[in-house]
Amino acid sequence: MSGTSADAIDAAVVRVGAAPADVELLALHSEPLDETLRARIHELVSGAVPLRELLRLDALLGERFAAAALAAARAAGVRMEDVRGIGSHGQTVAHHPEPEVRGTLQIGSAAVIHARTGRPVVSDFRSADIAAGGQGAPLTPFFHFHRFADARERRAVLNVGGFTNVTYLPDRDPAHVIAFDPGPGNALVDRAARWASQGRERFDRDGERAARGQVHRELVEEWLREPYFAAPPPKSTGHERFGEAFFARARAAVLAAGGSADDVFASLLALTVESVARAAERFFPRPAERWLLCGGGARNPVLMERLRVRLAPALLDSTDAHGVPSEALEAIAFAVLGHCASLGEPSNLPAATGAQRAVSLGAATPPGAFRS
Repeated sequence: MSGTSADAIDAAVVRVGAAPADVELLALHSEPLDETLRARIHELVSGAVPLRELLRLDALLGERFAAAALAAARAAGVRMEDVRGIGSHGQTVAHHPEPEVRGTLQIGSAAVIHARTGRPVVSDFRSADIAAGGQGAPLTPFFHFHRFADARERRAVLNVGGFTNVTYLPDRDPAHVIAFDPGPGNALVDRAARWASQGRERFDRDGERAARGQVHRELVEEWLREPYFAAPPPKSTGHERFGEAFFARARAAVLAAGGSADDVFASLLALTVESVARAAERFFPRPAERWLLCGGGARNPVLMERLRVRLAPALLDSTDAHGVPSEALEAIAFAVLGHCASLGEPSNLPAATGAQRAVSLGAATPPGAFRS
């Protein structure tokens, strides 16, 4: 798994039992991506590179993903020949589920991963859902539902990566799940960190700069008038909407209002908090009683505290308190989706993605690898 921030590859070694909720994490290996490679990925996302560079990065990331899988297996003390398969989400460089495009692209060659590890690979998880009329996102609610849904308590699982995605779990009925991307997560604040530090920092460690800054509430309200926030789910977003252009406008607005660099951090963090809270108020039939936080945002104490205050009286935990390490959850989820693909079992939630039917997600490399 490599998220929209493209800061690291996370590889989890997972033993899956008879049900998708029955998982045991054996090891997690995280491999940072160097700043040069990260910049090349973001340049590709912006659409400003030739196809030759796309192919180079596809092969290069395939090598990096394979190396991460091998390192994770070593950390778990597992022989590669005992690994049933590798579920590789890949690096998203384009995601356009809108009717005029209906396409998505994740790179990190599955053929390269298979060649280097000798194990079958499941990749391209999003395309089947889009072909079935869905958004191709979010896909992790399938795991959220099986692992965290509770008939006694209305819950919401919030992943704060580069962007936020939320899964509303009112009960144990998959038809009642609501899931979508509320908006930007760490992506805008990460851009602020690179700008303010002239490239020396990649993120706001522990939310320190946001904590020092003042929130420009009138600007946050203006940003929240972006039509995406009011659009009903299913919906998903990324750098194409909340990327460099949005950040440049937001930064300029704060500075023009007399704000400091720290105020840029504080205001962008407030945008994340407000977009999540208002999405819940607007789209959840009844308030969640407990929020479970995962992703990189779970390591930001300032973000955690501001979400806790804004979402009260609901309780807020990290998924760690419920048996799933927050930093490993997405990698575990794609291991589960890969496992389902190996069995030919449906693994999307139409209620979450808007697909017309449940489908098995992912393509196997080599073809027919799991027929036995």
